[in-house]
Amino acid sequence: MRMLLIAIMLLPGWGYSQETLKAPNAKASPINQRRAYGNACGPASLLNAFQYGNEKWQKIFHAVPGDNSKSKIRYVVAAWGNKPSKHIKGTNRWNAKQGINLLDLTDMANEMRASHFVPKIKYKVLDQNPMESKTRFIKRCHSTIAKSMTRGLPPIVSIRRYAYRYNKEVGQKSWWPIRAHFVVITEIPKSLPQGATSFRIRYVDPYGGFVREGRIHTETGSFSRCPYLGATLPKTEVGKSFVKAGEETLLTLSAIIGTW
Repeated sequence: MRMLLIAIMLLPGWGYSQETLKAPNAKASPINQRRAYGNACGPASLLNAFQYGNEKWQKIFHAVPGDNSKSKIRYVVAAWGNKPSKHIKGTNRWNAKQGINLLDLTDMANEMRASHFVPKIKYKVLDQNPMESKTRFIKRCHSTIAKSMTRGLPPIVSIRRYAYRYNKEVGQKSWWPIRAHFVVITEIPKSLPQGATSFRIRYVDPYGGFVREGRIHTETGSFSRCPYLGATLPKTEVGKSFVKAGEETLLTLSAIIGTW
């Protein structure tokens, strides 16, 4: 991973200075999921997306009862997270052991915004199209993030760690997803230069409630058939505790929730 990080830092655009696109309420204070539940990154990211948005989206945040991370997250879980999932029969949208999936989180977001006269919230899996080049792929992903930002809602993105490990059922080594996490992107370059293979992001990590910086890039190391963009987020160690000694891993940008 050290060599991969060095390679990414040498990619075109790593230190590229350009105009940025920022969340409307960039000075908001991050919601910290650890104040409520360990697996509450989804509900916490909903609150962060709304409060970092423009005035219309902020009204949704302020409509949630509570005056701190713990009380607001617990209200969101009780009011919207504990409803039955429309996508997985026999389970609630959120649970303390597994958290919440992309589709259920999108359903929660739309119920929270229903009476606030703001655009519908959608989700999109950010995988590469078969006939799409890497540079076109990263430009499309950047554009999707930018569209939600310009409509006043900093998007929630799903980042997922993969590990290259042996699986008994398959009988060989392959890349397996081991952990996912939701964060909110609050700053990106306004545009990408021609042929860009990476771009910088600023994001809110609800695990601890921190504003962090990282990089999204086309480089995926030895995971040559990875359908997603890679993500270098040095201070967000999602899934690392599930990695076995000596395993190669890769963090990816896999999906987005926003409005476009």
